[in-house]
Amino acid sequence: MKIGAQPDVRHNVREAFDFITDNGFNHIEILMDHPLFSLESLSHCELIELIWSYDVELLIHAPAASTNFISISESMRRASYEEMEKVINLADKAGAKLITFHIGWNPGFMNNGNFYFDPKLYERHCERVIREELGPFIEKSPVTLALENTIAIEGEIEKALSKILDETSLALTLDIGHYNIQRNNFFIKNFDRVANVHVHDNNGKKDEHLSLGKGSVDLKIFPFNKFKGYFTIETREAASIIETRDYLIRYLNESYDR
Repeated sequence: MKIGAQPDVRHNVREAFDFITDNGFNHIEILMDHPLFSLESLSHCELIELIWSYDVELLIHAPAASTNFISISESMRRASYEEMEKVINLADKAGAKLITFHIGWNPGFMNNGNFYFDPKLYERHCERVIREELGPFIEKSPVTLALENTIAIEGEIEKALSKILDETSLALTLDIGHYNIQRNNFFIKNFDRVANVHVHDNNGKKDEHLSLGKGSVDLKIFPFNKFKGYFTIETREAASIIETRDYLIRYLNESYDR
């Protein structure tokens, strides 16, 4: 089992690596939205020294707050790719195994007390920019990029991403907490491309990042018996990371090691 974690959000860099190794994890995933793990804070030389010193594998979660690859703004998309190129360069030099990224979002609108979002307003735009911009970008990346389930993947968006899966080495990160809120069959249908699983729990209504077993996530719906990639715990609090690790190991052992 490849079980690792994002660190406690209160940890500095050294504390994070200490925690990961002291608790027997195989890898650390650094969340680059966190200011201590951002492009502005960490160099590839520092990361190389940390990986060698602590003997763990490195995964990277690209910044989500500063990237949006399906924005209707060309300037925003261009800036997003510039940011992602910096992440890829850092990951490549530091020997990171995988970069998880979010595809971005399109806005909905408040109207008379209600929230209105019509995906058809954006469907053709999203299909075009995914096909014309994201596909070629992924194709030339020297580091494996893994798309996380954050928005609905259906219609023209699904067609475009299916084509990219066929034509590039794009991997997938399945976030089981996100899946519990919004079922995303694209990730189950293409489970053979899942390289990373984000592990946390919630009540099915909002993204709480609870310890596994504290919410309504049903692990039985995922074909983990076929999974050889990374389990990355994403509760981001030390005690709940350990609690989730122990719960996950018990579940996998009881379910698949009989």
